[in-house]
Amino acid sequence: MIYDLGNIYYSTLQGVRTDSTASKTLDKDAFLRLLLQELEMQDPLEPMETKDMISQLSQLTSLEQITNLTSAVKDFVEIQTSVNPAQLASLIGKYVVVKNNTVNLKDGEADSIIFNLDEDAHVVIQILDENGNLVRTEDLGSVEAGVHGWQWDGRDDNGVSVKDGTYTYHVYKVTSSGLEEIGGMEGGVVEAVQIKSGEGFVLVNGSLYPVDSILEISQEGDV
Repeated sequence: MIYDLGNIYYSTLQGVRTDSTASKTLDKDAFLRLLLQELEMQDPLEPMETKDMISQLSQLTSLEQITNLTSAVKDFVEIQTSVNPAQLASLIGKYVVVKNNTVNLKDGEADSIIFNLDEDAHVVIQILDENGNLVRTEDLGSVEAGVHGWQWDGRDDNGVSVKDGTYTYHVYKVTSSGLEEIGGMEGGVVEAVQIKSGEGFVLVNGSLYPVDSILEISQEGDV
């Protein structure tokens, strides 16, 4: 009798564990053991044909190739997600544009909120406090495509000045299906770099931003 050794739920061979503690993953060594046991148990009057042996060995080769490929992909992902200190340090002095959704208010003056439109659109900006409460909604009306800036006057919707601090903002464009968030951005020279828990950060305008938040990099002299 010929068995399909590629079936990871194979349990008909005598002497092979089938209890709940047995592994359901058929690795290369297990495959070879099953093949040898099959050869020992075969009917001498009806031995395994050469083509069947080749088929079983082909399954082994495919299994080994898949195992090697899985290992290679895992190594590649680890390399791509690791932080290269030398590459990170090369960003110092470069001008970068990063994703940003916070605005600092100090002495009643706020940083400019910068955003980019890929098409003409109706734009609305919302500002929230540290507890997520809506502080200000500003309807900018129709805005042309391109990079734009808007500066908050530090007041809420009632015209009352709010306390200094860091606020979160959201930039939306109005579409036929509702509000679509655009997201803001900030530009500046990378003053320093840091690595925290395996993740790289750049220091721009006194604030830390993850490396993956960088949208554009250029030489300082090109800005």
